[in-house]
Amino acid sequence: MEKKSNTFKTWILISCCFFVLICSIVYFIQHKTSNLPDTHSIVLTDVGFDTSITFEADCTKEEFDSYVAIVKESFTHYNQLFDQYHAYDGINNVYTLNHEAYKNPVKVDTELVDLITYSLSFNEKDTAFDITQGKLLDIWHTYREEGLEKNAQQESGRLPGNEEIQEARTHSGSDKIQIEGNTIRFTDSQFQIDLGGIAKGYATEQTAKKLKEEGLHTGFINAGGNVVLIGHKSNEAWKIGIQDPDKQTSLLRLESSDPLAIVTSGDYQRNYEVDGVQYAHIIDPKTGYPPRYHRSVTIFCKDSTLADALSTALFCMSLEDGQQFIQENYPDVGVVWIDSKGSTSIEPDLSTSQYDVYITDNYKDKVNLN
Repeated sequence: MEKKSNTFKTWILISCCFFVLICSIVYFIQHKTSNLPDTHSIVLTDVGFDTSITFEADCTKEEFDSYVAIVKESFTHYNQLFDQYHAYDGINNVYTLNHEAYKNPVKVDTELVDLITYSLSFNEKDTAFDITQGKLLDIWHTYREEGLEKNAQQESGRLPGNEEIQEARTHSGSDKIQIEGNTIRFTDSQFQIDLGGIAKGYATEQTAKKLKEEGLHTGFINAGGNVVLIGHKSNEAWKIGIQDPDKQTSLLRLESSDPLAIVTSGDYQRNYEVDGVQYAHIIDPKTGYPPRYHRSVTIFCKDSTLADALSTALFCMSLEDGQQFIQENYPDVGVVWIDSKGSTSIEPDLSTSQYDVYITDNYKDKVNLN
């Protein structure tokens, strides 16, 4: 009887040891797997800029969670700093400048000064990109928001009157803003700035830099068409689609082994309809109205801030003027123009039944029809 009892105790002891061993192995495998590099992605819809942010990274799950926190914090910060429609506690932002900088000089964050200075410098090369047209853009924003509501109810929107547009254009120009260190003052009571044509590109570029500083080697950020590729993909090239202006599919594809910034401006983004005619959100500062040169313009370069400004500027230029501007000022930048079929007599590089596509020489071998 005693022998049987000892045998039973031995069996229990062995069983317990075996159970502990199995649990240890399972824990080890799970722990090891969770720390293996893998591709992780997330879509963020609550960090501002009136768009969703797609972030993808090749890393461990633990690292990805820390990177996501950086992306959220960074975009939230820049959205508040560059916001022209809302005030935030403890921040002197674009809204603050537009409401107070005429009455009293306003001290602002260095990054806001830097982006304003950069934008004014860019404007000296071409007036098709002009952050000092804030008054004009605010008028169009009001009519567009009203128009979008009416369009949703199957009604036509309205256009601002020409007199209102031309009067607003008189309250613009770099001579109406004074910058001394971190202090900014306006000299016209109706003067406003608008960083909408460059702020998202800057925010995406700076966020990518923060991620790289924290150790991210491979990934990308897509902030509503402002894309920054980080690092190199292993054993394959980056594959980027350029949207068909009339569909939710890619018309063109780009393959690149190098990390790039890619930004597209198009007439299909945030537009509204008036009497059957679509009006884009981009306004040509030279006329005061939405331009009708292109369906979209896509920029490829190393800096998302520059790409954002260029896509806005080139959208407001004819094809001939845009090609000349790029050749003279930014010969290393790649550009793709998608135009309506037959809109210019220049021979296209690619063509479909609906579109003519023009590509700068340095990217003709990298961009193809999808």
